[in-house]
Amino acid sequence: MAKKTHLCPVCSRGLSTTGHLARHARIHTGERNHRCPFPGCDTRCSRRDNLRQQRVSFFSHLLVVK
Repeated sequence: MAKKTHLCPVCSRGLSTTGHLARHARIHTGERNHRCPFPGCDTRCSRRDNLRQQRVSFFSHLLVVK
């Protein structure tokens, strides 16, 4: 297990890399830079991979054959 040497200045959570610390910091700031491009969807995410997953969920009903 990686040593958690990077501490969050807000909540003191230990993280293993500066990248993880930067990603974690968005929890506290509420920053959500990634916006869904589809009309009618107001979803915003702090991580691009979460937005990609949201798109799959948003349009999954179109893939269901009835």
